[in-house]
Amino acid sequence: MDALERKEILERFRSGHGKLERSIDGLGEYELEFRPAPGKWNIREIAIHLCDSEIVAAHRIRRVLAEDDPKLTSYDQDKWADHLNYGKRNLAQAVELFRLLRKSTAELFQEIEEDDWERTGIHDEHGKMSLINLVRLYAEHCENHVSQIRQIRLELSKQ
Repeated sequence: MDALERKEILERFRSGHGKLERSIDGLGEYELEFRPAPGKWNIREIAIHLCDSEIVAAHRIRRVLAEDDPKLTSYDQDKWADHLNYGKRNLAQAVELFRLLRKSTAELFQEIEEDDWERTGIHDEHGKMSLINLVRLYAEHCENHVSQIRQIRLELSKQ
């Protein structure tokens, strides 16, 4: 991967918080709780999921940087949503935690060596993943859920 592509991935990662914040800006309780279809997450649950996923991302990235081929375990996002009470969690607090985690993790990238981008961990579902691939995965994860939130907002505006 060339430096320009890596720079683009890092910028997408760093800008994730702003994208999330803009996607939920101005929403009231009705919009946050609106379920686009039975069994689908509402906007609050999506945003809380992003926060909890960022906790996992920060841990995985740190392990890849600090350890040799650490095991990166998966988790059941639906069980997390159910058992960690996503529907009742404080949204503003979660978004702030997401911001702080992203900022803290991005800060780590300022001091690493070129070879560190190729350090790997072993994900129990995806196999060997390099640091830059993890960063790309989490940049895309945020963007995908922000798109999902925007789609729900669009559905709400048609009502």
